[in-house]
Amino acid sequence: MSTTSKRIAIAFRGIGDIGGTNNTITDHARYFCKLGHQVDLIGGKVHKGGVTPDMGRAVRIQRLPVLSRYKWRWFAARAQQYIDQQNYDFVAGHGHHYRQDVLSMHNCLHLAHELLHGDALDARGTLAEIHDRIFAEDGFKLCICNSRLMRDDLSQRYGVDPERLPVIYPGYRPAQFNRGDRQRYRDAVREELGCDEHTTLIGLITSGDYQKRGLDILLHAYAALEDGLRQSSMLLVLGKQASSSFFMAEARALGIADRMRFVPHTLSPQRYFHALDICAHPARIEEFGQVVQEAFACGVPVVTSKRVGATELLPKNLYDALPEAPTAANISAQLERLIRDERERRAIAEQMIEQVRCNTAETNFRATLDVYRQAGLDIPDDVDGPGTKTENLPR
Repeated sequence: MSTTSKRIAIAFRGIGDIGGTNNTITDHARYFCKLGHQVDLIGGKVHKGGVTPDMGRAVRIQRLPVLSRYKWRWFAARAQQYIDQQNYDFVAGHGHHYRQDVLSMHNCLHLAHELLHGDALDARGTLAEIHDRIFAEDGFKLCICNSRLMRDDLSQRYGVDPERLPVIYPGYRPAQFNRGDRQRYRDAVREELGCDEHTTLIGLITSGDYQKRGLDILLHAYAALEDGLRQSSMLLVLGKQASSSFFMAEARALGIADRMRFVPHTLSPQRYFHALDICAHPARIEEFGQVVQEAFACGVPVVTSKRVGATELLPKNLYDALPEAPTAANISAQLERLIRDERERRAIAEQMIEQVRCNTAETNFRATLDVYRQAGLDIPDDVDGPGTKTENLPR
């Protein structure tokens, strides 16, 4: 290993799983490895095939064999113990262990609980307990927030100086999510779904947690549409199937089950984005919401609210037009307008594409690397690895 190479630890219990956070973490690991650094990915699921050699070395923290309610404490303590023994040059944490050079936060667990349940979260035994301890012990130099929504909550809740809370929006993968692939996927996926070209396809695409993402709000919003608009449209829900039976029962009670399709979560969600005419994301709270940005990049207009951090990327006219929080009534009104007006859908999609065009995974890495340098990672500005200039980063 070159003397300019660094030993970098990235700790996150779910490394290798599905979701926007995992994509960001594994993209960063690949970038560091490409630049010639040694990366250890410390997680609890790294043995399941989601970690590949181009990301670095997988370090597994084995799960607690009993009492799953202690899983977060167990992982945090053992990951911290391992890190303390290794003398890394730099530690990047993601809210799952206690001390790091730079902390990247992905969820506001207290805020989410308050908005979903209307009361304070009892953090004992939850990931929020780990977050509380990190902030109580000041276990970081800088903390990257994925939206202004997150920065404002963390600053107010924990009393952190906003100067220590830089906002860096997660980046999307332009090779995977781009409007140029629309014709490649659109017809085939719509045929799979039994949706002809004259039907307006509306979709909620998520890795899971339908309550947080507001699936019940969407069902009631769709049911409130005029019968003719429902008959000329179809509702797709893509995500983990664990609770789909509950929501299908609700759809039947609302009389819209015949207009719905449930599809299991997939590693190729771009196929479904390209089949959509409208993306719906009525989340009660979404600290960022990578699927919203991915819809933007694929040229699909999104029905949502300001409770989704990704909307901060929108131009002022579109952002200001959004409701503060989602309700069945305001989501239904947005759906109605876009179902009726294809030209407006196209115009909005064009603005959305332009706003996210430069917010790629590579852009995110460069911004993150700047914060890591501020926190002490000694990598030169002009050459980011042994003989590797920044323009040679993987794209």
